Amino acid sequence: MRKISFSDLSIRFIHSTFNTRFFLAKACQKLPPLAWVVDKMLFEGDDIQVIPLDAAIKTDLALNVQELKLNTAVLVSNENTVLPSQVLREMIKRSRYHFIMNTCICRTSNNCQNYPHDRGCLFLGKGSQRISSKLGRTVSADEAIQHINQCQEAGLVPIIGRNKIDSLWLNTGPKEELLSICHCCHCCCLWKMTPNLPESMTGSFSSMEGVEIIFQEEKCNDCGLCAHNLCFVDAITMEDGKIKREMKKCKICGRCVEICPKGALKIVMDDDALKRSLERVEPLVDVELE
Repeated sequence: MRKISFSDLSIRFIHSTFNTRFFLAKACQKLPPLAWVVDKMLFEGDDIQVIPLDAAIKTDLALNVQELKLNTAVLVSNENTVLPSQVLREMIKRSRYHFIMNTCICRTSNNCQNYPHDRGCLFLGKGSQRISSKLGRTVSADEAIQHINQCQEAGLVPIIGRNKIDSLWLNTGPKEELLSICHCCHCCCLWKMTPNLPESMTGSFSSMEGVEIIFQEEKCNDCGLCAHNLCFVDAITMEDGKIKREMKKCKICGRCVEICPKGALKIVMDDDALKRSLERVEPLVDVELE
């Protein structure tokens, strides 16, 4: 009889309970003591940033170019353009360890029909070396960067930070030794449950430092593309044929910017956005630790 490993049990448990997270989140809203226990067990010490899609920044640049009647290709491919994913690349370059999962646990659990299952999470830090070799492989920094490029090309949104749930189900030891870089789809992301959680439990999950999304209402024709099963935190809805945006909920992933045919949405990055975002990530996990 084959011995069942901890990783096997973890995956079976997640697959079987994944979609109950919405029920649990709603229960936490109604039962504060339960919310305290869940927060303590699964989210304590978390700090997670949603990094906007590079394509959303490039889309905005392309629209600006069209308006100014300039050469689109030159500006969009400008190597000096700061793209959000540079936060990921910088952390990858600094890290001594890189581990890529064979599959995405969220998409496989939800049997995703829209995005590839084989674009798994990337983990950095000493804790990543304790992940079972059955679940993935240790890679070089170049391979890790190639992986995040492929995830971007697939339209997956990067999320980076310290996520206690990952250190638990992967049995990697102290949460301070594992940095997670997930690439999420709008249909299966673990954090799709955020709108159902008590506000007290959502503070550790937020947008990238130094970025802002601007809605230019005069350009919007209320076509509804951005409100149709696109926003994973329900920040965009249609009411009486009009777009309604709840900016407090928005995590600035950039999907709505990328899809808007009128350029009514754009992402603005502060000059020090990259620096600020890295300053937030760096203390979470010592990725250079021996």
